[in-house]
Amino acid sequence: MTEKYIAQVIKKDSKLQDICISCDNKTKHMWGKYGPRNETKLASEADSQKMILLIGSGIGVASEILLEQTNRPLLILDCEEPILAVTDLKRKFQNNQNVCWINTSSPTTAVRHILELKRQYKLDIQLLTIPFYLRLSPFYAEVTKQLLKEATTEPQHPSWPKFQSENPRILLLTSQYFLMGEIVAACERQSIPHMFINMDAKEMDLDIFVTRISSAINIFRPDFVLTVNHLGVDQEGVLNTLLHKFDVPMASWFVDNPLLLLPLYKAQADSNTTLFTWDADRMDSLKELGFQNIFHLPLGTDQTRFKPGNGCSNPEWARDISFVGNSMVHKTARRLEAAGLSGPLKLRWKEIAHEFGEKSEPSVLNFLKTDYPELIPHYEDLNSPYRKLAFETLIIWQATLEYRLACVKQTLNYLPMIVGDSGWKELLKDEDTWEYHSELSYYEDLPRFYPCSKINFNCTSQQMKGAVNQRVFDVPACNGFILTDHRYQMENLFEPGKEIAVYYNIEEIPEMIEKYSAEPDSRAKIIKAARKRIMAEHTYDCRIKTLIKYMRKAYT
Repeated sequence: MTEKYIAQVIKKDSKLQDICISCDNKTKHMWGKYGPRNETKLASEADSQKMILLIGSGIGVASEILLEQTNRPLLILDCEEPILAVTDLKRKFQNNQNVCWINTSSPTTAVRHILELKRQYKLDIQLLTIPFYLRLSPFYAEVTKQLLKEATTEPQHPSWPKFQSENPRILLLTSQYFLMGEIVAACERQSIPHMFINMDAKEMDLDIFVTRISSAINIFRPDFVLTVNHLGVDQEGVLNTLLHKFDVPMASWFVDNPLLLLPLYKAQADSNTTLFTWDADRMDSLKELGFQNIFHLPLGTDQTRFKPGNGCSNPEWARDISFVGNSMVHKTARRLEAAGLSGPLKLRWKEIAHEFGEKSEPSVLNFLKTDYPELIPHYEDLNSPYRKLAFETLIIWQATLEYRLACVKQTLNYLPMIVGDSGWKELLKDEDTWEYHSELSYYEDLPRFYPCSKINFNCTSQQMKGAVNQRVFDVPACNGFILTDHRYQMENLFEPGKEIAVYYNIEEIPEMIEKYSAEPDSRAKIIKAARKRIMAEHTYDCRIKTLIKYMRKAYT
């Protein structure tokens, strides 16, 4: 936090007595010869009714005493890596769940984190300061100043009764437009009051962020906030803190694997956030992260966009069979780079991915624990949450690549058109019985593309081993026929064989292609039955109604 210095420990009878630092030929001592006595005295000033914030970890005596005296969290603000390296206190306390290290280099970010913990634990904070740290860097004085200012000037936020009308007021929040168009349209069709706010800037000044959110809440007075995949939710907890102050709950609908993101938000897990997941298999894992309100909400379709037309409007797209999907080649390469693997993980990640794809376990970490326990220490050595999540994503996407390629190869005898990224040219470079088409626009092209194939072939990502993807709703909605792999959760959505055509294993694919290619009447009956079920139960209008029902249940 300050200019470079060298830290050394001073011990007596093998116990830490003091820390001295050397910089520009000058030496400074933290405590002198009375280090343990001074830290013991500092710890004695702790208020048993408050959560302690130690400004500096020192020689560790104060923190040890405080951890022995209480079962409450102990916050330690210390960004001095040279000192921490010689005291080894982080390693010493690494298994103590009550210790929370705050080591950001930004005073504002540190204060946000501390205040979020204050709100989470519902405890006032008492500062216990090792004076040496205030002399070492202005950072610690600035954090102290901001915390004291916050304690004396915290504004009052209005609150209002929630869920008083049949259609609640929804504040829609995102940092991308993903799925929000469908949700906005569903709200408009059902006269549900809503306001859309797009936090589209990748880096937004804290004051601007707070002002935009506070202004929207004050003006619109929502019953709850809704986001998709936690888009627009900051990891530092600023939004979470604001929503608590206004007493406004949040719903987050996950339509991708939440376990590849939510571990970064574990500190914000509380009853004010309700999670909806398209995959029922994720619900237990989300509870383990600390979230309390969790509901299953599958994907659906926008019936005004995916609707029957006059058959195939583009003859160039007309095929017996087609597949639309990403090859995962480039996605996997990016995750491999982000994970920064070394050692056994670097050597064996493809093997791990292959075996993961063969098992029903949806969690990469749980799979490692049961099937590759010897690799857990190497996984833990990926010493940041981002690298761990990059590794887990890598395994899922490589497994998807292998599974998807194996499925698509079963279609090659039937001259398919494959629509996707250029990675397919790499995967199928030795095959000549297929035709490549570049990626199509989801909104503009796919509603017209699906009716052009006798069979729209589908194989589900390995990030959802029991759930279904959006294509099983979109294709029949616009009068297209889909042949998809069986997933057990689809049985609550469709009747296989009557409302959806499925294959139960890869070897069955050619047989099912030949069957439905030769039976246009069977295809027509399944399309009609599927579309009837979708219009009745699986539109985004239906999903928003269900989401509102669960939010009302959770917060009234």
